[in-house]
Amino acid sequence: MADSITVRGLSADAGQTPLLRDVSFEVRAGEVVTLFGPSGAGKTTIAMAVAGLTRPGVSLDGTVEAPARTGYLPQQAAGTLNPARRVGHALGELVGLRVPRMTRAQRRARVTEVLRAVAFEGDLGPVLRRYPAEFSGGQRTRLALAQVLATRPDALVLDEPTTGLDAGRKTELAGHLGALARNGVALLVVTHDPDVVAALDTRLLRVHNGVVTPSEAPQPRPTGATRPSVSCSGSPAAELRTVSVHFGSANVLREADLALFPGETVGLAGASGAGKSTVARCLAGLEQPSRGTVLAGGRPLPPLRRRTRAQLARVQYVWQEAAPSFDPRRPVEVQVAATATRLRGVCPGEALAEAREELAELGLTPAQAARYPPGLSGGQLQRAALARALLARPEVLLCDEVTTGLDTNLATHLLGHIDAYQRRTGAAVLLISHDPHVLTGRANRVLTVENGQMVG
Repeated sequence: MADSITVRGLSADAGQTPLLRDVSFEVRAGEVVTLFGPSGAGKTTIAMAVAGLTRPGVSLDGTVEAPARTGYLPQQAAGTLNPARRVGHALGELVGLRVPRMTRAQRRARVTEVLRAVAFEGDLGPVLRRYPAEFSGGQRTRLALAQVLATRPDALVLDEPTTGLDAGRKTELAGHLGALARNGVALLVVTHDPDVVAALDTRLLRVHNGVVTPSEAPQPRPTGATRPSVSCSGSPAAELRTVSVHFGSANVLREADLALFPGETVGLAGASGAGKSTVARCLAGLEQPSRGTVLAGGRPLPPLRRRTRAQLARVQYVWQEAAPSFDPRRPVEVQVAATATRLRGVCPGEALAEAREELAELGLTPAQAARYPPGLSGGQLQRAALARALLARPEVLLCDEVTTGLDTNLATHLLGHIDAYQRRTGAAVLLISHDPHVLTGRANRVLTVENGQMVG
């Protein structure tokens, strides 16, 4: 069929390492097919092949047929946004590519339609006037999807389209995707999230070790209780005091107070765009408060560019968009090792050995650790980003959606690794997540950010 996706005998190799073996399936017009499986199983390699792309160093064999107008949302979707253009201008231009002679009112109406389709609500005027950097990670993912939808594709390939979204936004977006399918669009969706699979009316294919097989829906994940609180006596390891952040006329954070104590894990929850990442960025020095003070060990912390090596090592931030934080021209293990050399003064050889050990403990093989960043999946890069932060031996670890792109087993392993580091060192941990399964059972207390204000 002209508007269907057909894959026959697809194989992929990275040098001598097989990535995919004899993959065959079809996505008919009006159908949703989901590729589900662990991080590094080959899901993104399949999605890229359908979109006509491949990673550097990866060779493909087999046949892939897809409609000429196939839209592709990559796993690191925020990287597709132009940081120098306002959202309204960028979307308006894309809308005009399909129908060049639109009136201004028609173009504005179509832009509104695609933003509603990716779960933006309320007054869209402020959204259209802002730049991508002024949105949260989950909002940037939705904006990237809006760009894809703007040209009315006949087929869609979406790699982790719900990254950074809270449960309500996931359900809403799944409903919009279902509506696209009912209108005849062929959808190939990649996810590791069983909640997304449950929300989609989909045919499920499991990807494991490069092989694709039909699968039943995964079991729902249980939710546990929060951990007991820890003693909050003494000085906080890090804190915010009446911190406010403004982007133009928008109040992103309003008089926020937060204290992180040694040995404590604080969970931070809230809807996409509520201000959670801004809290972490202030502590990390990436965002300078409009008002208020950031402290560590009772002393004010300057912005990142003015921090000493000791201050940089003391507070480490693992953010949800891991890929842009790596240089694509250097091996991952070398970049991870550089943290120990630069911030702790460890000699290069010893630092590389530490990096390899940390990466291995997080489930990356020696061959994967030696690859360049484009040769790894998003989940593998997320684990490498955590390894890089831990090599600074921080007293405060800020984890922003750190399980992004990971299946349940790998997410549990990664969170257990953070717990083990905390037990050894007494570090304070800020764990930001939309996922209640991540926060419950891990956090000693959970706070919520609502409309820029800390609650609880």
